[in-house]
Amino acid sequence: MTWLDQKLRLHNADDQTADWMAKARTPESRMRIRRWSRMETIGVVAALCGVSLLLLAPIATLACAVWFGVAGIDRPDVYWWLWGIAAGVPLVGAALMAVSSRERLTACFADGYVSTGRVDRVIECPGDDDPMSYELRVSAELSDGVVLRRKVYLGGGNPRRRTGTPIRFRHNFLDPDDVYDALFDRFPGADAKAARHARKPAA
Repeated sequence: MTWLDQKLRLHNADDQTADWMAKARTPESRMRIRRWSRMETIGVVAALCGVSLLLLAPIATLACAVWFGVAGIDRPDVYWWLWGIAAGVPLVGAALMAVSSRERLTACFADGYVSTGRVDRVIECPGDDDPMSYELRVSAELSDGVVLRRKVYLGGGNPRRRTGTPIRFRHNFLDPDDVYDALFDRFPGADAKAARHARKPAA
């Protein structure tokens, strides 16, 4: 991957990833971040190439139809291959991009902390790409009395009913106002204590 790293800078997909790589506590975590960042960028490249293939597919189909008609060739399977590749490449790229992005974020928080806090507010974030996205304002009081305030982003079902209930999230730092330093972990049971704080063992 050395050539790709130099040409496409695959292990520095964004400044945030590069920053987390520098601050990762273990070589294993840095390796995981680098690997999934590369895969994420490969997915982006594949998706972009796939879009180009989809745009060129109608032209290629027309060209093949004219050529086959003039030459008297009966090869309908060519069209299946042409459209299969044109549709398959962007789908594979999008899937790789989604999986790699999730795994990269998981690796970025692998050496951090796990806290259980409370959902204070749920804000809907409308958008063309993901209209079902929500911003959860959460807070967690640590054992020393410091209150962490974070923003956790979720997609899918409406989490408004979670307002006031416990939420578990991962974070790399103990800065009380670093609102973006958070990764959703799960919603614990109703009997879970809010504001629990524990250091996660090194991966």
